[in-house]
Amino acid sequence: MRLTKRRPRSTDAGPARWRGERGASVITFVLLLPVMVAFAELIVIGGRVAVTKADVQSAAREAARQASIASGPGTADNVINDAVAVALADKGFRCQSPSVNLGSSTLFIRGGRVEVVVTCTVQLSDIALLTAPGTVTVTGSAIEPIDQYRVIN
Repeated sequence: MRLTKRRPRSTDAGPARWRGERGASVITFVLLLPVMVAFAELIVIGGRVAVTKADVQSAAREAARQASIASGPGTADNVINDAVAVALADKGFRCQSPSVNLGSSTLFIRGGRVEVVVTCTVQLSDIALLTAPGTVTVTGSAIEPIDQYRVIN
């Protein structure tokens, strides 16, 4: 068997072949640009919602911890509102209308538990190029035990 080296075939048909394809890459780029921008904005929207969800969950966890060491249900309402306000202010974003409630599984007795539910409305309409829905509601909840040896008022 004899190995021979073949000469590569010339693909250049001359200058006449390339004249008709002049500017095709620019047209392709112009057609794909809106798709790429929309994809980038969807990533930004998803990131904003995910980060806000994590921050709201963290605020609910902090509020539940503060409520579990409160002296009773009356003071727990004030404590959770303050704890959520501080936790969300530390994160550097604003909820349009944060709602903070004690959950339905809250038992303010020795050995009971405190559930805190935080609901936040996230503004999306400030992302300019994509017509996203104006707001998205994000909810976070956390449950903390009440110490067995605490005195509850």
